[in-house]
Amino acid sequence: DEGFKTMKTMTRIIQLSVLLVAACSMSAAVACTTGAWSGGVTGDPAPLGDTPETALPRVSGVCAMTLTDTGSVKDESPVGEDEVYIRFYVLGDLSEETVIFEAFSNDSAADGTELISITFDGANFVFDAGAGASPDVPGKPLVAGKPGWNMIQLSWLKNDTMAYAVNADTSEIQTGSVAATDDFMESVILGTEADLNALGDKLIFDDYESHRETPVAGLLMGDVNGSGALSIADVIGLFNELNGTLATGQPDCNSSGSISIADVICLFNNL
Repeated sequence: DEGFKTMKTMTRIIQLSVLLVAACSMSAAVACTTGAWSGGVTGDPAPLGDTPETALPRVSGVCAMTLTDTGSVKDESPVGEDEVYIRFYVLGDLSEETVIFEAFSNDSAADGTELISITFDGANFVFDAGAGASPDVPGKPLVAGKPGWNMIQLSWLKNDTMAYAVNADTSEIQTGSVAATDDFMESVILGTEADLNALGDKLIFDDYESHRETPVAGLLMGDVNGSGALSIADVIGLFNELNGTLATGQPDCNSSGSISIADVICLFNNL
């Protein structure tokens, strides 16, 4: 188990966890891929993984997806959904406002109504559900000039509201809601059409998950071995990570975007 959940559709849950699937065998190294997304891939979103150098930064497991140019992944598994709950993590080193997430009333964006749009400029998010938009919503502050991970959670109800939360698992939590349009959801796109390369910008996504009827909780940061609870075993696993053995859980305890001794301190503080 490499800490990833494969994309699957269940009776009451649409689950596309993590963006990427880690495919492995007893004799093969982990391979990170975006191939599990039902609507395919556009541009050049690059999966990270396989080694400590290429696996960072990431939230969970050994894979994440980075964009240094135009690129996105698309999910077409929603079918006439009137209630959807979404959670994903994003780290953005951005110089201008950029669309990072969209949902549509058709598998073809050109033929459908845009139901949700999330923009991010590296500091603030704006959530738009068609019938209403949020003001600027602050994300995680820069630490030593570097961006960290932001957890995004959405609760979308057709012809009602879309509630949003940013970093709900921290003291920096921001919440609100906006009015939603009267259309069924058929597809979502994670990524951007912006020319990040020309701007010298970068986006990294990890652990996308969506449900039909129940909210999606955040991951337990610091749960290095993925057991669901924090213990001294996670401290050992974190030291192993720092020595080059990739953790399959969530080693970035402080969501800073890098694994360091600060995560060991964070983990001890949370035990």
